[in-house]
Amino acid sequence: MAKNAGCLAVFARARHLCARAYTDAMNTVVPHLFRPGDGALPPALTGRDVQQAVLSRCLADLVAGFAPPHDVVLLGPRGNGKTTLLNWFKGVCAKKSVDVVALTPRRVPMHEALAEALGPRRGIAKWLPRAAHTDLTGALTARCRRRPLAVLVDEAHTLDSKIGGTLLNVSQEVRADAPFLLVLAGTPGLPDRLREMDASFWSRLAEGLLGVGRLDDASARAALSEPLQAHGVGIDADALDAVIEHSQRYPYFIQLWGDALWKQRTTADATPIDAAAVASARPTVVAQVADYYQSRYDELRAEGVLAAAKAVAPLFQARINATAQEHELDVALAKAGIEDAAGRLLALRALNRLGYVWRPPGQMPPIAWSAGIPSLMTFVLEAGSKLGPCL
Repeated sequence: MAKNAGCLAVFARARHLCARAYTDAMNTVVPHLFRPGDGALPPALTGRDVQQAVLSRCLADLVAGFAPPHDVVLLGPRGNGKTTLLNWFKGVCAKKSVDVVALTPRRVPMHEALAEALGPRRGIAKWLPRAAHTDLTGALTARCRRRPLAVLVDEAHTLDSKIGGTLLNVSQEVRADAPFLLVLAGTPGLPDRLREMDASFWSRLAEGLLGVGRLDDASARAALSEPLQAHGVGIDADALDAVIEHSQRYPYFIQLWGDALWKQRTTADATPIDAAAVASARPTVVAQVADYYQSRYDELRAEGVLAAAKAVAPLFQARINATAQEHELDVALAKAGIEDAAGRLLALRALNRLGYVWRPPGQMPPIAWSAGIPSLMTFVLEAGSKLGPCL
């Protein structure tokens, strides 16, 4: 019996050492489990079921040799994961042997950028010649009949109107005869940009117009807890509550928190993350959030809409799910001294373009406006001063 007890003790010790070695190895192999701000796929892509479902249906059409019934427009404030969705879609397209061209408008001229991205070795670089609209449509249609193609344009709110208009019109015409998909992603100012283009049909996208905003509560919690659990690290309820409250369910901030908490685990054991660990990570995250908010504050000031931003902030700042009707925003701007109705509209459009406030698509009337990040409102009201718990 003593011999058996000794064997059990040795076995238990070995199992403990293996578990510890596994945790240490995982921490060593994955020094940056969370990926704040680089557009890469996060360790858990949560809360985007609707957007992924629409894109997946479009991909299924392409794989079957058909054009999807519509293009796709992703819009929402910065930091909510539009680039991440594009990268996810690029990956699933590759698995299904659908060609992808991914670019941003900064690569100009657009025609040359697309041709370069496709690559001459595929023998398809000439499908976007410096040619007339009709030539471009014919060349692209012929190319897509040979093999499906998806073009993904990030930061589409910066598209040149002429190039964007051509791209939208060509997409509509090519999709009538060949498997082609255009996906645009941009800030809430993207619809205003599209209205400037000679392609009004984009506003009839129906299910192809998709908002990408802050996560719901369950998805925000899963985005943080699931990657930790997958690597043998738990997080207790109080600690998770504190992180989610501070993050405002904003994907970029969740990744900041995850990165800060994960870095504490590189030499620690696998005990759950608790309130003490959150308190230890908080100064790092608060400093990063403060820098980010200062940049947003400076942006509002440079755009000349800081007074407007302060005027509408009280409608949103204290409640995570606060919304406001457009007439409420108009009244707030009038009280702030913007007496001209046209001036108030311009100010509101600027705040929308910057993602400070925005109108998520797919709503039933009355249409509600939401805050990009409610705690940014508090920062703006206090002019970047020390904010304590709100950061």
